[in-house]
Amino acid sequence: MNIEYNKSLLELNSFHLNEYATEFVQVQSEKDLLEILHFANSNQKEICIIGGGSNILLTKKLDALVLHNQLKGHDIIAENEEGTDVRFMSGEVWHQCVLWSVEQQLGGMENLSLIPGTIGAAPIQNIGAYGVELKDIFVELEAIHLQTLEKVCFRKEQCGFGYRDSIFKSTEKTATLLYL
Repeated sequence: MNIEYNKSLLELNSFHLNEYATEFVQVQSEKDLLEILHFANSNQKEICIIGGGSNILLTKKLDALVLHNQLKGHDIIAENEEGTDVRFMSGEVWHQCVLWSVEQQLGGMENLSLIPGTIGAAPIQNIGAYGVELKDIFVELEAIHLQTLEKVCFRKEQCGFGYRDSIFKSTEKTATLLYL
């Protein structure tokens, strides 16, 4: 775990505002995530998680431990007559995952092309475009609970998806997404 202090977030937000994080760490694996969350909990540190930085407006220094989600990877986990299930790690760029799916001839995500951000942010907002929403193609996600550090699974029907809404904006704000 490599914590950086007074880290510029200029390149990590789409408005390119040069604000700083008091403490900053890149999370590249589940092991990294558990280690930094244990450290944060033990030291009573406030946590702020960022992905692609497209849905944040930095107006002042972030006096928190900023976790930059860099959990990468994707793989096909199931194929049958009904379709193909793919697991994407939450730090993957959404648009790149759409392009990969199209290249693999996996239909369903193509209308959601060019939406900025990462996979991990998609369920929070229930992203959508051109008559398709994430909930239309979503199966489940796994998360790590920020306080208990337990792994939890949320099936589609548990996510409370609505128009640009989900339980991850309200009752489940304390979960950090690992992958879906």
